[in-house]
Amino acid sequence: MKPKVVFAGAGPGDPELLTLRARREIEDADVIVYAGSLINRAVLDYAKDEAVLIDSHGKTREELIAIFERYVNAGKKVVRLHSGDLSFYSAIQEQMALLDSKRIEYELVPGVSSLSAASVSLKRELTSPGVSQTLIITKPSGKTGKPGGERIAELARHGATMVIFLGVHLIDEIVSELLVGYPTDTPVAVVHKASWREERIIEGTLADIAGKVKTAGFSGHSLIIVGDVLRHTGVSVLYSGTRDDVTVKRRDKRGIAIFSLAQKSVTIAERVRNLLLDRGYDVKWVCPVEISCDSADERVESIYRAIRDSFREHYNIIAILPMGILVRAIEPVKKTEDPWVVCIEENGRWVIPVLNGHRGANEFAQMIAEALSAEAVITTSERDTSSSTIIQ
Repeated sequence: MKPKVVFAGAGPGDPELLTLRARREIEDADVIVYAGSLINRAVLDYAKDEAVLIDSHGKTREELIAIFERYVNAGKKVVRLHSGDLSFYSAIQEQMALLDSKRIEYELVPGVSSLSAASVSLKRELTSPGVSQTLIITKPSGKTGKPGGERIAELARHGATMVIFLGVHLIDEIVSELLVGYPTDTPVAVVHKASWREERIIEGTLADIAGKVKTAGFSGHSLIIVGDVLRHTGVSVLYSGTRDDVTVKRRDKRGIAIFSLAQKSVTIAERVRNLLLDRGYDVKWVCPVEISCDSADERVESIYRAIRDSFREHYNIIAILPMGILVRAIEPVKKTEDPWVVCIEENGRWVIPVLNGHRGANEFAQMIAEALSAEAVITTSERDTSSSTIIQ
């Protein structure tokens, strides 16, 4: 067989998590180049006695390629071991490019990622129906940098399950970025040396995980896993027998803010809040009735600010108040200058005045509704119910 380099995933650490193919490559290797700072030395026990073992720690890319070239030209089989799997954060692409330039043949052998080992240790599936069906794998920018749109703060806005490699030493910075998209009570697990005998797991929330990590003294070899899958479990329809007999709860990862302005709507707000809490949602209770204001105008301005802040912080919003107040809070303009804004449901059944209802939009919507044989949905406190549904 022609001499070549074999890049092999050495798995997360436990020698028994080597693939059969990786173990065979180690057993056949004349030279093994391994990352001593990352790989469990126990995996090298499968090497033959005469194999040359070279720790790559501290060596440059060019020095490694020179080692590959020297031994391959001498007719030796070289195995280059990378921790985990080869498909991400393994830096093999640049090594392969240099081997291509020197016309040295190579092969790739996938491995078991530490991500898989951490999931097993936590006894958690990282995707779950109705909770999160998306897994984001990322790392801090570090020396290699990152595209602007891949900042952790940007990715956090998706609310999906996120796994962060190579970042435990930056735990404060990472938590700060995660809070852009996740509530403070979002569960977090940090798995140190997944599958090793020295494995340790710290669990908490975004509110307290940084302190726990610092107390434990973790500085490397750790994965940060964030998301509601660590707390909630959805129900798959795949093995349910029929698709109609399973109700899958959908939990948006962002918190929920509830607003009411009139005292009579506070009871409704409380009922909605209790309903959502019972079903596992994260509710941020906001009720400006509790805010001390000297006048009605101050109370309205207060709710404007509260809605706007929640919107900008990416909370889901439930508003028990006129739609005009809600829209005006999100996009502030002078009430006297609002245009009419009317929304018509796609099937033509509902006509909803969104802005400036008291100043003509309600009557305008009712006129359109009559022409369409539809129903006008009025969210302001109008009293003419001849052709409209009144929602106060």
